[in-house]
Amino acid sequence: MPKPEVPEVEIARASRFDIGDKVRARESVRNDGTYPGSRIGEFLIEAGEIGYVASIGEFLQRYYIYGVDFFARGRIVGMREHEIEDIEESMKITLAKRGDIYTVYVAKKDLEVPVVQQERETLWGGWIELANGWRLELPDMAADSRLPLTVEARKLATAE
Repeated sequence: MPKPEVPEVEIARASRFDIGDKVRARESVRNDGTYPGSRIGEFLIEAGEIGYVASIGEFLQRYYIYGVDFFARGRIVGMREHEIEDIEESMKITLAKRGDIYTVYVAKKDLEVPVVQQERETLWGGWIELANGWRLELPDMAADSRLPLTVEARKLATAE
């Protein structure tokens, strides 16, 4: 008899979003009875609405729940990772080389992650994939640019 597939324990890794991240609802969310002042089944948020992550909690010791402030509606709604997407298009990163490994430091998130794949051998002008699944597009620069170097990178869809 095959073993049933065990869902991922999200809290075993770093959260995908941080407080202050600008996000968009991927799908509409209805009140499941836990949102005060709204009827069960009433739409709280429509797909495409923009908000900011205001808090990060855990549910069932397994999942991250992001308290997203949908300011246009005046509502803070608990959202799972698959229900929201990051819409910040660019960020400042510092690219460094530690031995043979390139690393990216994102000061806003206090995050340092190794580069696991790159589109071009020289890095510049192509995309890089980070160990956390992010894919970033780097600006065109001279191949001999000295590292560490802080640049503006554009966040592409995750590589997952």
